[in-house]
Amino acid sequence: MLATNVAIVISGLIGGAVLWRFRVVHASATPGTFNGAIYGWAVTLQSIAIVIAVIALRRGAHGDYIMPAVAFIVGAHFFGLARAMTGGGGGVFVWVGALMCNSAAGIILALARSALSSAQTMVFTGFISAIILWASVVSTLV
Repeated sequence: MLATNVAIVISGLIGGAVLWRFRVVHASATPGTFNGAIYGWAVTLQSIAIVIAVIALRRGAHGDYIMPAVAFIVGAHFFGLARAMTGGGGGVFVWVGALMCNSAAGIILALARSALSSAQTMVFTGFISAIILWASVVSTLV
């Protein structure tokens, strides 16, 4: 319960800071180019890959791997988002994708080697993904 409350407070503070920053610099910002078609493909392929992974892992009796597999797929989709953002906005997406894919792969390996339990896998996957995403938001504030 404490961890959930801390996560809610941190998310609220970061969200508030982003809104404040957006309001302050929105008028002076020079937006990059956004390619909606690439974005659409990245999100569509991510959604399809998640459904396939969940079905395949459940049928193969490997349900413990679902959460880190989904984190890996979400991380991979950030590379497509980076491609959709030109003009300087996509750099953050590249490192977010790399960190999420690498952490998910490490968690999958640890689970396969019985270094983590199923419950630990879920906790590590959730918190590491949250930290990476929080850091990406904070980096836009700096």
